[in-house]
Amino acid sequence: MMRKEIAELSEKYKEIFENCANQIWSTPELNFTEHRSHAAAKQCMEDLGFEIEMLPDMDTAFIAVAGHGKPVIGILGELDALPGLSQKADCDVLDPVENGAPGHGCGHNLLGCGGMECAYILKKYFEKHNIEGTIKYFSCPAEEGGVGKVYMIHRGAFEGVDFCVNWHPSTSFGIIHDGKSILLQNYRFHGVASHAAGAPEQGRSALDALELFNIGIQFIREHMAKETYIHYAITDTGGRAANVVQAYAEGQYVIRAKDNTELKKMQARVDKIAKGAAMMTETTVDEPEIVSAFSSFIDNKTLADIARENIKACMPIQYTDEEKEYLRKFIAIGAKAGTDDLVDDEIHEDDPTSSDVADVSWVVPTSMIMVPTWAIGTSAHTWNATAQGKSSTAHKGMNLAAQLMANIALDMLEKPELIEQAKEELKKNLNGRVYENECFITKDRKPVPIY
Repeated sequence: MMRKEIAELSEKYKEIFENCANQIWSTPELNFTEHRSHAAAKQCMEDLGFEIEMLPDMDTAFIAVAGHGKPVIGILGELDALPGLSQKADCDVLDPVENGAPGHGCGHNLLGCGGMECAYILKKYFEKHNIEGTIKYFSCPAEEGGVGKVYMIHRGAFEGVDFCVNWHPSTSFGIIHDGKSILLQNYRFHGVASHAAGAPEQGRSALDALELFNIGIQFIREHMAKETYIHYAITDTGGRAANVVQAYAEGQYVIRAKDNTELKKMQARVDKIAKGAAMMTETTVDEPEIVSAFSSFIDNKTLADIARENIKACMPIQYTDEEKEYLRKFIAIGAKAGTDDLVDDEIHEDDPTSSDVADVSWVVPTSMIMVPTWAIGTSAHTWNATAQGKSSTAHKGMNLAAQLMANIALDMLEKPELIEQAKEELKKNLNGRVYENECFITKDRKPVPIY
Protein backbone atom coordinates (compact mmCIF):
# COMPACT_ATOMS: atom_id res chain seq x y z
CA MET A 1 0.00 0.00 0.00
CA MET A 2 2.80 2.39 0.90
CA ARG A 3 4.62 1.83 -2.41
CA LYS A 4 1.37 2.32 -4.33
CA GLU A 5 0.72 5.62 -2.60
CA ILE A 6 4.28 6.83 -3.26
CA ALA A 7 3.88 5.92 -6.94
CA GLU A 8 0.60 7.85 -7.08
CA LEU A 9 2.22 10.91 -5.51
CA SER A 10 5.06 10.73 -8.05
CA GLU A 11 2.58 10.48 -10.91
CA LYS A 12 0.62 13.45 -9.57
CA TYR A 13 3.59 15.80 -9.17
CA LYS A 14 6.20 14.48 -11.61
CA GLU A 15 5.63 17.22 -14.20
CA ILE A 16 7.01 19.83 -11.78
CA PHE A 17 10.33 18.02 -11.59
CA GLU A 18 10.48 17.01 -15.23
CA ASN A 19 10.10 20.67 -16.18
CA CYS A 20 12.78 21.69 -13.69
CA ALA A 21 15.12 18.97 -15.00
CA ASN A 22 14.59 20.18 -18.57
CA GLN A 23 15.24 23.77 -17.54
CA ILE A 24 18.51 22.81 -15.84
CA TRP A 25 19.50 20.67 -18.86
CA SER A 26 19.09 23.79 -20.98
CA THR A 27 21.43 25.89 -18.82
CA PRO A 28 24.41 23.57 -18.20
CA GLU A 29 26.99 25.03 -15.83
CA LEU A 30 30.32 23.80 -14.48
CA ASN A 31 31.39 23.12 -10.91
CA PHE A 32 30.73 25.90 -8.39
CA THR A 33 29.23 28.13 -11.12
CA GLU A 34 25.76 26.50 -11.24
CA HIS A 35 24.04 29.84 -10.61
CA ARG A 36 21.05 29.52 -12.96
CA SER A 37 20.56 25.85 -12.10
CA HIS A 38 20.83 26.64 -8.41
CA ALA A 39 18.29 29.47 -8.70
CA ALA A 40 15.80 27.27 -10.57
CA ALA A 41 16.06 24.39 -8.08
CA LYS A 42 15.96 26.69 -5.06
CA GLN A 43 12.88 28.54 -6.35
CA CYS A 44 11.14 25.25 -7.07
CA MET A 45 11.68 23.97 -3.53
CA GLU A 46 10.65 27.28 -1.98
CA ASP A 47 7.44 27.24 -4.01
CA LEU A 48 6.74 23.72 -2.71
CA GLY A 49 6.92 24.85 0.90
CA PHE A 50 10.48 23.96 1.89
CA GLU A 51 12.58 26.21 4.09
CA ILE A 52 15.94 27.03 2.52
CA GLU A 53 19.24 27.01 4.39
CA MET A 54 22.45 28.37 2.86
CA LEU A 55 26.08 27.57 3.68
CA PRO A 56 29.06 29.92 4.11
CA ASP A 57 31.14 30.52 0.95
CA MET A 58 28.88 28.24 -1.09
CA ASP A 59 26.44 30.28 -3.15
CA THR A 60 25.43 27.32 -5.37
CA ALA A 61 24.58 24.98 -2.52
CA PHE A 62 21.46 24.89 -0.39
CA ILE A 63 19.52 22.65 1.97
CA ALA A 64 15.73 22.44 1.56
CA VAL A 65 14.05 21.42 4.82
CA ALA A 66 10.54 20.16 5.62
CA GLY A 67 8.96 18.41 8.60
CA HIS A 68 10.19 18.36 12.17
CA GLY A 69 11.84 16.12 14.74
CA LYS A 70 13.62 12.81 14.34
CA PRO A 71 14.65 10.95 12.35
CA VAL A 72 16.38 13.27 9.90
CA ILE A 73 16.43 11.91 6.33
CA GLY A 74 19.03 13.25 3.91
CA ILE A 75 18.48 13.22 0.13
CA LEU A 76 21.46 14.15 -2.05
CA GLY A 77 21.27 16.03 -5.33
CA GLU A 78 23.72 17.46 -7.89
CA LEU A 79 23.27 20.00 -10.67
CA ASP A 80 26.67 20.53 -12.33
CA ALA A 81 27.46 19.72 -15.96
CA LEU A 82 30.65 18.69 -17.77
CA PRO A 83 32.90 20.74 -20.08
CA GLY A 84 32.65 20.27 -23.83
CA LEU A 85 29.57 18.01 -23.83
CA SER A 86 27.02 20.36 -25.36
CA GLN A 87 24.63 18.40 -27.59
CA LYS A 88 21.17 18.92 -29.05
CA ALA A 89 18.43 16.95 -27.32
CA ASP A 90 17.36 13.64 -28.87
CA CYS A 91 19.93 13.92 -31.66
CA ASP A 92 21.90 10.71 -32.36
CA VAL A 93 24.73 12.40 -34.28
CA LEU A 94 27.20 14.81 -32.75
CA ASP A 95 25.61 18.24 -33.04
CA PRO A 96 26.44 20.64 -30.18
CA VAL A 97 24.05 23.35 -29.12
CA GLU A 98 27.21 25.45 -28.79
CA ASN A 99 30.67 24.26 -29.74
CA GLY A 100 32.89 23.73 -26.70
CA ALA A 101 30.11 24.53 -24.24
CA PRO A 102 29.18 22.36 -21.22
CA GLY A 103 26.51 19.68 -21.33
CA HIS A 104 24.73 17.34 -18.91
CA GLY A 105 26.66 14.23 -19.96
CA CYS A 106 26.36 12.71 -16.49
CA GLY A 107 22.65 13.37 -16.05
CA HIS A 108 22.89 15.66 -13.04
CA ASN A 109 19.84 17.59 -14.21
CA LEU A 110 17.96 14.32 -13.59
CA LEU A 111 19.91 13.41 -10.47
CA GLY A 112 19.18 16.70 -8.74
CA CYS A 113 15.53 16.92 -9.71
CA GLY A 114 14.93 13.26 -8.87
CA GLY A 115 16.17 14.02 -5.36
CA MET A 116 13.88 17.04 -5.19
CA GLU A 117 10.93 14.89 -6.28
CA CYS A 118 11.75 12.32 -3.60
CA ALA A 119 11.85 15.04 -0.94
CA TYR A 120 8.51 16.46 -2.03
CA ILE A 121 6.59 13.19 -2.22
CA LEU A 122 7.96 12.28 1.22
CA LYS A 123 6.79 15.67 2.48
CA LYS A 124 3.27 15.06 1.14
CA TYR A 125 3.25 11.52 2.56
CA PHE A 126 4.41 12.74 5.99
CA GLU A 127 1.73 15.44 6.05
CA LYS A 128 -1.06 13.05 5.07
CA HIS A 129 -0.11 10.40 7.63
CA ASN A 130 1.07 12.78 10.36
CA ILE A 131 4.54 11.22 10.43
CA GLU A 132 7.21 12.84 12.57
CA GLY A 133 10.58 13.34 10.95
CA THR A 134 12.66 15.92 9.09
CA ILE A 135 13.35 15.78 5.36
CA LYS A 136 16.51 17.50 4.12
CA TYR A 137 17.28 17.79 0.43
CA PHE A 138 20.94 18.71 -0.13
CA SER A 139 21.54 20.52 -3.41
CA CYS A 140 25.25 19.82 -3.75
CA PRO A 141 27.48 21.69 -6.21
CA ALA A 142 30.58 20.56 -8.06
CA GLU A 143 30.48 16.78 -7.91
CA GLU A 144 32.44 16.71 -11.16
CA GLY A 145 35.91 17.16 -9.71
CA GLY A 146 35.10 20.00 -7.33
CA VAL A 147 34.03 17.74 -4.42
CA GLY A 148 31.29 20.10 -3.27
CA LYS A 149 30.03 17.64 -0.65
CA VAL A 150 33.41 17.71 1.09
CA TYR A 151 33.04 21.46 1.62
CA MET A 152 29.47 20.92 2.81
CA ILE A 153 30.66 18.32 5.34
CA HIS A 154 33.29 20.75 6.63
CA ARG A 155 30.55 23.36 7.10
CA GLY A 156 28.47 20.99 9.24
CA ALA A 157 25.72 20.44 6.67
CA PHE A 158 25.20 16.76 7.56
CA GLU A 159 25.33 17.04 11.32
CA GLY A 160 22.29 15.38 12.92
CA VAL A 161 21.29 13.52 9.73
CA ASP A 162 20.37 9.89 10.51
CA PHE A 163 20.85 8.45 7.01
CA CYS A 164 21.12 9.59 3.38
CA VAL A 165 19.67 8.27 0.14
CA ASN A 166 21.08 9.04 -3.28
CA TRP A 167 20.83 7.87 -6.89
CA HIS A 168 22.60 8.26 -10.20
CA PRO A 169 21.43 7.98 -13.82
CA SER A 170 22.71 4.88 -15.59
CA THR A 171 21.91 2.22 -18.19
CA SER A 172 21.02 -0.33 -15.51
CA PHE A 173 19.81 -0.77 -11.98
CA GLY A 174 22.57 -0.96 -9.42
CA ILE A 175 23.61 -0.64 -5.80
CA ILE A 176 26.96 0.95 -5.03
CA HIS A 177 29.04 -0.88 -2.44
CA ASP A 178 32.48 0.36 -3.38
CA GLY A 179 34.24 3.40 -4.73
CA LYS A 180 37.88 4.26 -5.23
CA SER A 181 39.67 7.10 -3.49
CA ILE A 182 40.92 9.76 -5.89
CA LEU A 183 43.52 12.49 -5.50
CA LEU A 184 44.07 15.14 -8.19
CA GLN A 185 47.26 17.21 -7.86
CA ASN A 186 49.19 19.77 -9.91
CA TYR A 187 52.99 19.49 -10.08
CA ARG A 188 54.93 22.62 -11.11
CA PHE A 189 58.61 22.52 -12.08
CA HIS A 190 60.86 25.59 -12.25
CA GLY A 191 64.16 25.81 -14.14
CA VAL A 192 66.43 28.39 -15.75
CA ALA A 193 65.78 29.73 -19.23
CA SER A 194 68.51 30.01 -21.81
CA HIS A 195 69.13 29.80 -25.54
CA ALA A 196 69.18 26.11 -26.45
CA ALA A 197 72.03 26.56 -28.95
CA GLY A 198 73.87 29.68 -27.79
CA ALA A 199 74.19 28.87 -24.09
CA PRO A 200 72.53 25.52 -23.31
CA GLU A 201 74.86 24.87 -20.38
CA GLN A 202 73.36 27.85 -18.57
CA GLY A 203 69.81 26.46 -18.77
CA ARG A 204 68.02 24.01 -16.53
CA SER A 205 64.95 22.56 -18.22
CA ALA A 206 61.72 22.34 -16.28
CA LEU A 207 60.28 20.43 -19.24
CA ASP A 208 63.04 17.81 -18.90
CA ALA A 209 62.10 17.46 -15.25
CA LEU A 210 58.44 16.94 -16.12
CA GLU A 211 59.35 14.35 -18.76
CA LEU A 212 61.57 12.47 -16.29
CA PHE A 213 58.75 12.65 -13.77
CA ASN A 214 56.48 10.93 -16.29
CA ILE A 215 59.10 8.27 -16.98
CA GLY A 216 59.30 7.59 -13.26
CA ILE A 217 55.53 7.24 -13.11
CA GLN A 218 55.62 4.64 -15.89
CA PHE A 219 58.24 2.58 -14.05
CA ILE A 220 56.24 2.31 -10.82
CA ARG A 221 53.11 1.04 -12.58
CA GLU A 222 54.41 -2.53 -12.31
CA HIS A 223 54.84 -2.09 -8.56
CA MET A 224 51.45 -0.63 -7.66
CA ALA A 225 48.53 -2.47 -6.09
CA LYS A 226 46.15 -3.97 -8.67
CA GLU A 227 43.37 -1.50 -7.91
CA THR A 228 45.62 1.55 -8.23
CA TYR A 229 45.81 3.78 -11.32
CA ILE A 230 47.60 6.98 -12.28
CA HIS A 231 46.40 9.29 -15.07
CA TYR A 232 48.06 12.51 -16.18
CA ALA A 233 47.93 15.49 -18.50
CA ILE A 234 50.73 17.90 -19.39
CA THR A 235 48.98 21.20 -18.81
CA ASP A 236 51.88 23.59 -19.54
CA THR A 237 55.05 22.73 -21.51
CA GLY A 238 56.60 26.12 -20.85
CA GLY A 239 56.30 27.37 -24.38
CA ARG A 240 56.22 26.39 -28.05
CA ALA A 241 59.75 27.43 -29.06
CA ALA A 242 62.00 24.35 -29.37
CA ASN A 243 65.26 26.36 -29.30
CA VAL A 244 64.64 27.63 -25.77
CA VAL A 245 65.39 25.80 -22.55
CA GLN A 246 62.01 25.87 -20.83
CA ALA A 247 62.03 27.46 -17.39
CA TYR A 248 58.57 26.24 -16.41
CA ALA A 249 56.46 23.12 -16.92
CA GLU A 250 53.36 21.76 -15.25
CA GLY A 251 51.35 18.55 -15.17
CA GLN A 252 48.16 17.37 -13.51
CA TYR A 253 48.09 13.87 -12.02
CA VAL A 254 45.22 11.74 -10.79
CA ILE A 255 45.85 8.84 -8.43
CA ARG A 256 43.09 6.27 -7.90
CA ALA A 257 43.36 3.67 -5.15
CA LYS A 258 41.09 1.19 -3.40
CA ASP A 259 40.96 3.25 -0.19
CA ASN A 260 42.34 6.35 1.50
CA THR A 261 45.19 4.46 3.16
CA GLU A 262 46.55 3.12 -0.14
CA LEU A 263 46.01 6.53 -1.73
CA LYS A 264 48.22 8.25 0.85
CA LYS A 265 50.97 5.67 0.25
CA MET A 266 50.85 6.33 -3.48
CA GLN A 267 50.79 10.08 -2.95
CA ALA A 268 54.06 9.83 -1.01
CA ARG A 269 55.68 7.71 -3.74
CA VAL A 270 54.61 10.03 -6.55
CA ASP A 271 55.85 13.07 -4.61
CA LYS A 272 59.27 11.40 -4.24
CA ILE A 273 59.47 10.79 -8.00
CA ALA A 274 58.75 14.49 -8.63
CA LYS A 275 61.53 15.53 -6.25
CA GLY A 276 63.89 13.02 -7.85
CA ALA A 277 63.16 14.39 -11.32
CA ALA A 278 63.90 17.91 -10.06
CA MET A 279 67.15 16.72 -8.49
CA MET A 280 68.32 15.04 -11.70
CA THR A 281 67.74 18.21 -13.74
CA GLU A 282 68.87 20.74 -11.11
CA THR A 283 65.42 22.30 -11.18
CA THR A 284 62.93 22.76 -8.38
CA VAL A 285 59.39 21.48 -7.90
CA ASP A 286 56.71 23.18 -5.82
CA GLU A 287 54.81 21.34 -3.16
CA PRO A 288 52.00 19.61 -5.07
CA GLU A 289 48.75 21.56 -5.21
CA ILE A 290 45.77 19.41 -4.25
CA VAL A 291 42.99 20.27 -6.68
CA SER A 292 40.39 17.80 -5.43
CA ALA A 293 40.08 14.46 -3.65
CA PHE A 294 37.35 11.84 -3.24
CA SER A 295 37.32 9.36 -0.38
CA SER A 296 36.57 5.66 -0.72
CA PHE A 297 32.95 4.57 -0.24
CA ILE A 298 31.90 3.14 3.13
CA ASP A 299 29.38 0.43 2.31
CA ASN A 300 26.23 0.09 4.41
CA LYS A 301 24.67 -3.35 4.04
CA THR A 302 21.60 -2.37 6.08
CA LEU A 303 20.60 0.29 3.56
CA ALA A 304 21.74 -1.78 0.57
CA ASP A 305 19.49 -4.70 1.55
CA ILE A 306 16.46 -2.41 1.71
CA ALA A 307 17.41 -0.80 -1.61
CA ARG A 308 17.70 -4.20 -3.28
CA GLU A 309 14.22 -5.32 -2.23
CA ASN A 310 12.70 -2.08 -3.44
CA ILE A 311 14.46 -2.28 -6.81
CA LYS A 312 13.33 -5.88 -7.31
CA ALA A 313 9.73 -4.84 -6.67
CA CYS A 314 9.73 -2.27 -9.51
CA MET A 315 11.62 -4.09 -12.30
CA PRO A 316 11.47 -3.86 -15.25
CA ILE A 317 10.64 -0.36 -16.45
CA GLN A 318 7.75 -0.38 -18.92
CA TYR A 319 8.33 1.63 -22.11
CA THR A 320 5.90 2.62 -24.84
CA ASP A 321 6.55 1.54 -28.43
CA GLU A 322 7.69 5.07 -29.21
CA GLU A 323 10.13 5.02 -26.29
CA LYS A 324 11.50 1.66 -27.40
CA GLU A 325 12.25 3.08 -30.83
CA TYR A 326 13.90 6.07 -29.21
CA LEU A 327 16.18 3.84 -27.13
CA ARG A 328 17.08 1.71 -30.15
CA LYS A 329 18.22 4.85 -31.95
CA PHE A 330 20.84 5.44 -29.28
CA ILE A 331 21.71 1.78 -28.85
CA ALA A 332 22.78 1.79 -32.51
CA ILE A 333 25.55 4.32 -31.78
CA GLY A 334 26.61 2.97 -28.38
CA ALA A 335 28.96 0.31 -27.05
CA LYS A 336 26.34 -2.47 -27.39
CA ALA A 337 25.08 -1.85 -30.90
CA GLY A 338 23.11 -4.84 -32.17
CA THR A 339 21.75 -5.98 -28.83
CA ASP A 340 18.03 -6.63 -28.46
CA ASP A 341 18.01 -5.21 -24.93
CA LEU A 342 16.86 -1.65 -24.35
CA VAL A 343 18.32 -1.10 -20.88
CA ASP A 344 20.11 -3.51 -18.58
CA ASP A 345 17.45 -5.00 -16.29
CA GLU A 346 19.87 -6.74 -13.95
CA ILE A 347 20.83 -5.27 -10.58
CA HIS A 348 24.57 -4.62 -10.73
CA GLU A 349 26.39 -4.57 -7.41
CA ASP A 350 29.99 -5.02 -8.51
CA ASP A 351 30.52 -1.66 -10.21
CA PRO A 352 32.60 0.76 -8.14
CA THR A 353 32.14 4.47 -8.56
CA SER A 354 34.10 7.60 -7.76
CA SER A 355 32.03 10.39 -6.31
CA ASP A 356 32.01 12.77 -3.38
CA VAL A 357 28.91 10.87 -2.23
CA ALA A 358 31.57 8.55 -0.80
CA ASP A 359 32.72 11.35 1.51
CA VAL A 360 29.18 11.66 2.88
CA SER A 361 29.22 7.90 3.53
CA TRP A 362 32.00 8.49 6.09
CA VAL A 363 29.82 10.75 8.25
CA VAL A 364 26.26 9.44 7.63
CA PRO A 365 25.00 5.96 6.65
CA THR A 366 24.44 6.36 2.92
CA SER A 367 22.64 4.41 0.19
CA MET A 368 23.52 4.97 -3.47
CA ILE A 369 21.48 3.32 -6.21
CA MET A 370 21.60 3.39 -10.00
CA VAL A 371 18.47 3.61 -12.18
CA PRO A 372 18.25 3.33 -16.00
CA THR A 373 17.80 6.64 -17.82
CA TRP A 374 19.96 5.98 -20.91
CA ALA A 375 19.89 3.31 -23.61
CA ILE A 376 22.08 0.28 -22.93
CA GLY A 377 25.61 0.86 -24.24
CA THR A 378 25.54 4.60 -23.52
CA SER A 379 28.58 5.81 -21.64
CA ALA A 380 28.32 8.56 -19.06
CA HIS A 381 30.41 11.66 -19.74
CA THR A 382 29.61 11.57 -23.46
CA TRP A 383 27.42 13.64 -25.76
CA ASN A 384 25.22 10.53 -26.22
CA ALA A 385 24.18 10.82 -22.57
CA THR A 386 23.61 14.56 -22.91
CA ALA A 387 21.33 13.97 -25.91
CA GLN A 388 19.04 11.65 -23.92
CA GLY A 389 18.75 13.96 -20.90
CA LYS A 390 15.34 15.47 -21.74
CA SER A 391 13.64 12.34 -23.06
CA SER A 392 10.58 10.61 -21.63
CA THR A 393 12.78 7.53 -21.01
CA ALA A 394 15.11 9.65 -18.89
CA HIS A 395 12.16 11.13 -17.02
CA LYS A 396 10.78 7.64 -16.31
CA GLY A 397 14.07 6.67 -14.72
CA MET A 398 14.18 9.88 -12.70
CA ASN A 399 10.63 9.46 -11.40
CA LEU A 400 11.26 5.84 -10.50
CA ALA A 401 14.47 6.82 -8.67
CA ALA A 402 12.47 9.33 -6.62
CA GLN A 403 9.99 6.60 -5.66
CA LEU A 404 12.73 4.11 -4.80
CA MET A 405 14.53 6.56 -2.52
CA ALA A 406 11.25 7.50 -0.83
CA ASN A 407 10.44 3.83 -0.26
CA ILE A 408 13.89 3.14 1.17
CA ALA A 409 13.42 6.02 3.59
CA LEU A 410 9.94 4.89 4.63
CA ASP A 411 11.13 1.31 5.14
CA MET A 412 13.76 2.67 7.53
CA LEU A 413 11.12 4.70 9.38
CA GLU A 414 8.78 1.71 9.72
CA LYS A 415 11.53 -0.15 11.57
CA PRO A 416 13.47 2.47 13.56
CA GLU A 417 15.86 -0.22 14.78
CA LEU A 418 17.24 -0.32 11.23
CA ILE A 419 18.42 3.29 11.58
CA GLU A 420 20.44 2.40 14.66
CA GLN A 421 21.68 -0.74 12.91
CA ALA A 422 22.90 1.36 9.96
CA LYS A 423 24.69 3.74 12.33
CA GLU A 424 26.36 0.89 14.19
CA GLU A 425 27.43 -0.64 10.88
CA LEU A 426 29.03 2.65 9.84
CA LYS A 427 30.87 2.87 13.16
CA LYS A 428 32.12 -0.71 12.76
CA ASN A 429 33.27 -0.18 9.18
CA LEU A 430 35.16 2.99 10.08
CA ASN A 431 37.02 1.03 12.76
CA GLY A 432 38.15 4.13 14.60
CA ARG A 433 39.02 6.17 11.52
CA VAL A 434 37.92 9.81 11.64
CA TYR A 435 36.87 11.58 8.45
CA GLU A 436 38.66 14.84 9.29
CA ASN A 437 41.94 12.92 9.59
CA GLU A 438 41.39 11.08 6.30
CA CYS A 439 40.17 13.95 4.12
CA PHE A 440 42.71 15.60 1.80
CA ILE A 441 40.72 18.89 1.64
CA THR A 442 41.34 21.02 4.72
CA LYS A 443 38.53 22.73 6.60
CA ASP A 444 39.90 26.22 6.00
CA ARG A 445 39.93 25.85 2.23
CA LYS A 446 37.31 27.70 0.18
CA PRO A 447 35.59 26.17 -2.86
CA VAL A 448 37.32 26.92 -6.15
CA PRO A 449 36.15 25.91 -9.66
CA ILE A 450 38.59 23.45 -11.23
CA TYR A 451 37.61 23.88 -14.89
